[in-house]
Amino acid sequence: MTDTHPTSYKGVIPTPTWAFRQYERIRRWLPDGLPAEQQPRPQALDNLAPLADQFQVFVFDAFGVLNAGPRAFPGAIERFRALQRMGKQVQILSNAATASQPRLVDKYRRMGFDITPDQLISSRWLLEQSLNGRVREGNWGVIAPEQSEPGTLPIHWHPVRPPVNGQLKRELDAYDGLVMLSSEGWNEEMQSALEASLSERPRPLEIANPDLVAPRGDCLTLEPGFFAHQAREASGVMPEFYGKPYAPAFRAVLERFVEVPPEQILMVGDTLHTDILGGQNAGMKTLLVTAEGSLQGMDIPDCIAQSGIAPDFIAPEI
Repeated sequence: MTDTHPTSYKGVIPTPTWAFRQYERIRRWLPDGLPAEQQPRPQALDNLAPLADQFQVFVFDAFGVLNAGPRAFPGAIERFRALQRMGKQVQILSNAATASQPRLVDKYRRMGFDITPDQLISSRWLLEQSLNGRVREGNWGVIAPEQSEPGTLPIHWHPVRPPVNGQLKRELDAYDGLVMLSSEGWNEEMQSALEASLSERPRPLEIANPDLVAPRGDCLTLEPGFFAHQAREASGVMPEFYGKPYAPAFRAVLERFVEVPPEQILMVGDTLHTDILGGQNAGMKTLLVTAEGSLQGMDIPDCIAQSGIAPDFIAPEI
C-alpha cells in the first residue's frame, strides 16, 4: 500500500533540524520541563544492555526506536525479546493513531515483537478512552483515511477527506467538533479549509497524534500535531492532544504498574520534546536513542543545550 502521509508543506520538506526548531517554536504549548538545576547529566552508552538490571519496566517509543515505517530494527526486536526473557515488564507507548488498537498490536506482532494488547498504549487508544469516559454530543468530523476504521470511535462521526468542494466546506462548518486521527492524504487545500472553518466558528479540535513529524524510511512525514498547531495559530482554537508528551499518556503507564516507583521505569525514545520531556515529567528515567529517528545526524549535546531537556542516558540504539 502506498504511503500517503505528507512529506512537504508550502514548499518545506521536513528535516531533523527543521523539526527540532518547530518543537522549540511551540515549546510554550508543551508541558513544562524540569528546572535547569534538576536536569540530569546524560550518561553515554553503546546500547541499553547496561541498564537491563537497573529497571523493572521498560517503555519504548515506536517510530525511531523499534521501527521506521514498516521496517523493524533487528536489534530492537532482539533487545525486546531479551528483556522479556529476563522477566522484565515491557510496554510500547506510541503516538500512532491511524490504526485501531487491535490492528496496531497485530502490526507489531507481525514485525516480530511478542506483545499482547495490555503491552501497548497508543494515542488512538487514549483518545478512545476519553471518548468513552466523556460523551461528545452532536455530529463530529473525523480526519482519517477509510482504512483507519474510524467506526471504532464512540461518537456520531462523519469522514473529512479530499477533495475540497462546496459540500465539504458546508459539512466542516456544520460539525460540532473535529477529531484528527491521521495526516494520511492531508494537503494544503484541506488544511486551509479546516482553518477557515474553525476561524469562522471555533469548536473543539481533538488530536490523537501530537507528533509534528515521524521517521518513515528515508524521510520525515508531517503528522497531525504539526497541522493542529498550524490550525491553532490560524484560528485561535487550542486543540486537545492525546499521547506524548502530555500527562495522560504517561499516567496510563503508571496506572498499569502502580507498585513500581516511577524512577524504576525507563522511558526510551528518539525525541527530546515528546519522549524525554514527558517521561521526565512523570518521574521516569529516560534514554534517548539517536541513530535513527527525529534527531538523526544532529549535534545531540547542542540540541540538549538549546532545549534544556536532558535525558539520563544516550545511546545510538537499544
